[in-house]
Amino acid sequence: MLRFLLRSAGPMALMMGLLGVASGALNAGVVAIVHQTLVHGASQTLMLAFLGLGLGKVVAGYYSALMLTEYSYASIAALRRELIEKLLAFPYASFEQVGRERVYTALTEDVSTVNAAFATMPSFLVNVAVVGGGAVYLLYLSPLTFAVLSVLALIAGSFHRRLSAQGRAFFVRARDEHVRLFAHFRALTEGTKELKQHAGRRHAFLDEKVLETTQELLDRQLDGQDRYQLAQAASGAASLAAIAVILFVMPTLHGGVSSSVVSGYVLTSLYVMGPLSAVLRALPFFVTAEIAKKRIEEIGVALGQETDRESTQSTEPQSFEEIELDSVVHRYHSEGEASAFTLGPVSLALRPSEIVFITGENGSGKSTLAKILLGLYEPEGGEIRWDGACVTGQTRDAYRQLFSVVHADYYLFDTLLGLPAVEIDERAEHLVKRLHLEDHVQVDAGSLSTLKLSQGQRRRLALLTAYLEDRPIYVFDEWGSDQDPAFKEVFYRELVPELRARGKAVVVITHDDRYFDLADRRLALRRGQAVHVVAAAQETTST
Repeated sequence: MLRFLLRSAGPMALMMGLLGVASGALNAGVVAIVHQTLVHGASQTLMLAFLGLGLGKVVAGYYSALMLTEYSYASIAALRRELIEKLLAFPYASFEQVGRERVYTALTEDVSTVNAAFATMPSFLVNVAVVGGGAVYLLYLSPLTFAVLSVLALIAGSFHRRLSAQGRAFFVRARDEHVRLFAHFRALTEGTKELKQHAGRRHAFLDEKVLETTQELLDRQLDGQDRYQLAQAASGAASLAAIAVILFVMPTLHGGVSSSVVSGYVLTSLYVMGPLSAVLRALPFFVTAEIAKKRIEEIGVALGQETDRESTQSTEPQSFEEIELDSVVHRYHSEGEASAFTLGPVSLALRPSEIVFITGENGSGKSTLAKILLGLYEPEGGEIRWDGACVTGQTRDAYRQLFSVVHADYYLFDTLLGLPAVEIDERAEHLVKRLHLEDHVQVDAGSLSTLKLSQGQRRRLALLTAYLEDRPIYVFDEWGSDQDPAFKEVFYRELVPELRARGKAVVVITHDDRYFDLADRRLALRRGQAVHVVAAAQETTST
């Protein structure tokens, strides 16, 4: 974790290192002057040296702390941007496999934990420099005594390492409980109505889910801190033992150390005990941050280095003459291969100025086929061709810009993000009236006045955003599912044909069989397989 923090500093790491060394050396110099004054008495030379070193220590400490603090806050902001940017560049299928709870935990708990390590860095490095400078002065005073104390330090360090490993194991388990807790938070926010409606379910959710998980999280966190506190107490005892050895053992050895060396060792040891204790207290921050960093990387984000990602160079809407899905295949893998759902092979061509309906029972693969068409899923078999050229990882994001979509599980933003500001309010207000929302929603500088609407009205707002995007291909996934019959008529009989008249290709996933005759072609799916493609003339004849 320390390597990651220092590496992320870039060129600043060298300057921080130099300031740290200077701070440690100046601190050691101050201790040395104090020790020499106590042994040999005060002098003008020692006074001037003390004032010079003291002033240098204050200045170096100020600038090192200022630089480190600026770096830590900038690194925190950069970390958040990097994580969000890489998550946005994830292949959508990978994003789904990771799961919302793990992503939420990474964006909140894990980032906050790594941030805490960044914030701890300034004081940690200064204290390390002080301890290092003190160690150098101790080595100068008496190499023999330093060697003896080093043996004691190795013994104490081994004990500290063993306890720290136990504490780390508890922190790992605590981090896993955080994921469970975020899953419960999601259930709380999305299932509030169901919990309100059933008292037994509500109490069971609180007692068996939330309280159990929070208690387990608390226990593991306390267990981890207990091990680190015990390790710190053992280190404190080792420091006192070291002073006892200096005071009572070293002078009795053959050719033992002088009283001036003993006083220097005691003075320096007492001086560095505070910074050493602070260094040890900071270790749990870095351990938990390392765990958080690894959990972030487990979802596919390699912090501080390149991550597998899709090319996102092109964001401008494109044009097309034909989109071809040639024998595309996609599989949903569950624990057993035999239970995996397979879509395809399915072939479909899409051209401007035509309407295509995709129909079939629930679970037949309609939405999956739409995600392949939209470039959200990469087909495991077959290929997508855009004007004859195969869509690859380098062109997939540009290909996605062909589509304006209203997904079945759409999300509404409260501003018209990414849309050109020129005349956006006027165009939006016109569509608001056309969608019969003028009594509920106003648009001001690209912002929507409210999203607190019925499900049907919210879906019309999603349609408004898609209309304003004005892209070559429109895809509507079960758009009419929560619309009243009157507005279904408007959608199917007016809006969809109007899009075709404007040269748009329109793909409608629907169960509304009374409108099948509007399609130029209809692709029917059953259990992931294409049953048939029906032309509009055939629909009319069969009807």
